[in-house]
Amino acid sequence: MIKDKNNMSYKDFLMLQETERSRIAEDLHDTTVQELVALSQKLDLANLYFDKDVTQARLELISAKKQIKDIIEDIRNTIYDLRPMSFDDFGWDASIERLYRDVDQKSDMNVTFDIDSINSVDNVIQITVYRILREAVTNVYKHAKASRLYVTLHIQNKEIYLEIRDDGIGIQSDIKENHFGMQFMREKVKLLNGSMAVDTGNTGTTVIVTIPIG
Repeated sequence: MIKDKNNMSYKDFLMLQETERSRIAEDLHDTTVQELVALSQKLDLANLYFDKDVTQARLELISAKKQIKDIIEDIRNTIYDLRPMSFDDFGWDASIERLYRDVDQKSDMNVTFDIDSINSVDNVIQITVYRILREAVTNVYKHAKASRLYVTLHIQNKEIYLEIRDDGIGIQSDIKENHFGMQFMREKVKLLNGSMAVDTGNTGTTVIVTIPIG
C-alpha cells in the first residue's frame, strides 16, 4: 500500500479529505446557510413593516445589515481556514492572535490562550496543529455552552502538547465519535502520528493532543 512520508496510507489520506469536506459542508450549513435564512426573514419583516411602522422597518434593516457583515466574516473565516494566509505572510503568532480575537469577539466566554510560539517547527506541522486547535475551539464556542475556555500549547520532551479545556455541557458519546469536527481532528492528529484523548462530562470537556516533532 502506498504511504507518504508521515506513514499515512493513501486510503487514510482520501478519508481525511472526505472528512474535511464534510466538516466544511456542515460548518457552512450551521453558520452561513442558517444566517442567510434568518436574513431573508428579517428582510421579509422589514417589507411588511414599511406600510405600518417605518421606524420598525428601519430597525429590521439595521439588524439585517449587521447580519450581512457577520455572514461576510463567516465566509472569510471559511476561506481563511482552507488556507490560513497569515502563515504565508506572518507565521504562527499572527494566526493564533487572529484566532483568539475571533473567539473573544464571537462568544461571551472568558477565553485564555497560553500558547508558545512553534515557528521553529516544520510549516506543515504548524498549519495542521493550527487547524486542529481552531476546530477544537470552534466546537467549544458553538456547542459547549461554556463560560470559560482555556487553551495551552507547549513543546516538551520533543512533543507538541495541546490542551483545550472548557466548563460546558460536555459531549454526548455518539457525537464524540461521529461528529465531523471530532473526526476531522482525529484524522489530522493521525496524519502527524500523534495522539488525541477526549475527557468529557456534564462539567466540561478536556481535549489533549500530543504531536511528535523530533
